[in-house]
Amino acid sequence: MRANLFLLLFFPVVFSSGQSKKGDLVNASFDNQSLEVIFDTLSAQTGYFFSYNSDLLPKGSLYTISAENLPVDQFLSRLLVGTGLKYTFFKDQIILNYEVLEEQSIRRKNYFVISGKVYDENNEPLKNVNIFLDGTTIGTSSGADGSYQLSSIPPGFYDIVFSHVGYENAIYQVSESNGGSRIQNHQMSVDLEQLEEVEIISDRIRNSENNWLVYYNTFKEELLGQSRNSANCVIENPEALNFLFDEATNTLKAFSDQPIQIRNEALGYRISYLLESFVKTDSDLRFRGRIRFRNSEPLSKGEIREWKRNRKAAYYGSFNHFKQALINEELKKEGYRIFKLKNIKDFELKRDDEIVESDIVVFKGDHYELDFKNYLIIEYRKESESIEFLKNSDYTRLLYSKYISSDDILTKNPGNQISIIKLLKNGVRLDLSGEVLDRFSLTTYGYWSWERTADLVPINYDPKYDNL
Repeated sequence: MRANLFLLLFFPVVFSSGQSKKGDLVNASFDNQSLEVIFDTLSAQTGYFFSYNSDLLPKGSLYTISAENLPVDQFLSRLLVGTGLKYTFFKDQIILNYEVLEEQSIRRKNYFVISGKVYDENNEPLKNVNIFLDGTTIGTSSGADGSYQLSSIPPGFYDIVFSHVGYENAIYQVSESNGGSRIQNHQMSVDLEQLEEVEIISDRIRNSENNWLVYYNTFKEELLGQSRNSANCVIENPEALNFLFDEATNTLKAFSDQPIQIRNEALGYRISYLLESFVKTDSDLRFRGRIRFRNSEPLSKGEIREWKRNRKAAYYGSFNHFKQALINEELKKEGYRIFKLKNIKDFELKRDDEIVESDIVVFKGDHYELDFKNYLIIEYRKESESIEFLKNSDYTRLLYSKYISSDDILTKNPGNQISIIKLLKNGVRLDLSGEVLDRFSLTTYGYWSWERTADLVPINYDPKYDNL
């Protein structure tokens, strides 16, 4: 059993003088402000001194929060969600500290920092550029001087994304295993092609406004999925989407010149989805994008508990969970069985086809290599298929054809979750955390393919350290 280590680290920082009681009310509104600015305002309004180690504060993170006649302790509870920070009142002081488990403390030693500046094409500093690590909660915006900083990044390989409306998106791959810091500057270029596309698309849409809602509903269903979580997701800026439909090929394409903002009320995330492409035909669907996660602001402790419970349910059995279990050689412990398969049309779980981790993955020193022939079946035994999957997924007819009655009704009851992987090239590389370095090097079928954006948690999510 691991022992827990609790660290209390702080240096006194005095923002104002005066004394008041813990029950003082906060009346304030903050829009994209740092914790330091917010603490300064609270100190001036309530008279409390704030004491903390500045190294504990998330660097480069900005917060939006408002309160009207809210007790200061309740305000702090809402403000500090997801930061890992805890607060304690002592006389006229508010002491901030970070509760760190021993294992987490060791991992944080190798965390690294990325910082730099962003310029426009005239070499002038460019503010409000969105900079984030794709698929994570790690992100920020450039300041008035174009500077930014991303901190507390776990070791691994990442795609850092630079995005601003009207400019071409830029993506760099960064990696680090030993901690420290690195500089990544970038000069943004005006996206003339995007401006031309928007004008063309707008002309097409004006000629088919009655169809926009039909296209939008199709897009929404494919992007978010049809699981229970999808019913609790809201696209907040649907007006950002434009569509092209080719009647000759029955092909639907979707475009957006700004990030699609999604509110996932089931998992407690606000998602910025940078759509790169979306093409749907009668027989094929392909879409890809870059995702930044932010924690939503909970309204109660009950909502926090619900989000944590739902996040764990979304994570366990997912592709991310499988990859972690695979490189840790804990597939059976975590509820997985894997089988080789020559032809997906001959799908059947056979004991003689069962294999183990060492048959498909090899440690190469600074990365892992995943390699197998044909298809890999993954059975997850700790959670059953959902009714929604059996009713709505096209894969059920492929995997469970023997359960379809003569009148075309699926008669199968929910069983273990089944997913399938096919490698698109030999020797797919995984980083030390299990992340696939080339996301176009493999494809998935079955349950993992049916679950979409509504069921995603960040790749840096860890159920043991979800500091909501």
